[in-house]
Amino acid sequence: MSQPASVVENDLARVDPLARLKLVSAVVIVLLSWAGSYVAIGIAVQELSPASFALARVGGGALALIAMMPFVPGAQLRLPRRRDLPLIAAMAMMAFPIYQIAISTGQQVVSPGVSSVLIATLPIFATLIAVFTLKERPSEREWVGIAIAFLGVALLVTVREGRFALEPAALFVLLAAISGAGFMVVQRQLTRRYNSLELTLWGLWIGAIALLPFAPSLLAEMRGASSATWLSVVYVAVLPTALGYLLWAYVLKMLTAAKATSLLYIVPPIAFTLAWLITGQAPGGMDIISSVIVICGVALVQSRRRG
Repeated sequence: MSQPASVVENDLARVDPLARLKLVSAVVIVLLSWAGSYVAIGIAVQELSPASFALARVGGGALALIAMMPFVPGAQLRLPRRRDLPLIAAMAMMAFPIYQIAISTGQQVVSPGVSSVLIATLPIFATLIAVFTLKERPSEREWVGIAIAFLGVALLVTVREGRFALEPAALFVLLAAISGAGFMVVQRQLTRRYNSLELTLWGLWIGAIALLPFAPSLLAEMRGASSATWLSVVYVAVLPTALGYLLWAYVLKMLTAAKATSLLYIVPPIAFTLAWLITGQAPGGMDIISSVIVICGVALVQSRRRG
């Protein structure tokens, strides 16, 4: 009996130096670009409205991904089945317009590092959504992990400078995490019939079309935008949105989903570091403690899938 393709590819990555170099390079680019996106969002939304920035990122990402497709070996794009259109549209709305507007609104106030940690709770919300929609039953370990993660989240959104004070902007970032979790649950159903590239591309285009009413405001705001904002918009459209998704699909082919997902725990520390180096936003002690609590809770929930 032949080995599964993923096992063969994993063995290749361990033996072939060139394959290993390609895999490591892809992982590094994905982690840096996704962590850097939180910094870029924080810069851009100081001059652009959340909806305008969402259109720039989603629309720019859709165009960039189309431009990259000829260079993707074996890339195929099939038209979706008519019966799947409502589910694909729901996936697209949650992943792009709702998620992007929510996180952009939150990051007008919330720091890039804290935002990255709140988004890291996405698997927690995905687990809870699956409980109610797919009737999945979390284990005791998962419930403990969920409780620990929510404790960390509560500290992140309420403790500021040694005192308790709810940060309303953080709730928008949590809304983005919930929307992203809904996207994950729906996408899981669709991956049985479509590949990740197809779902990403259709999602980006549907999301861009939904955001088109904000095109006039985007054009008006970009006329007076600084070079830092222009650079941030180009960065998030090309690197984390287009190239990032393509490289992540490659990483998932070379690694098991559990191993690949565990790499994402590195994103918040990188985001904190980049924000400190680029914008001077140093994390507070409570931010670090709360972030560690959140990541520990998420890791506990994810550990069941690796077991």
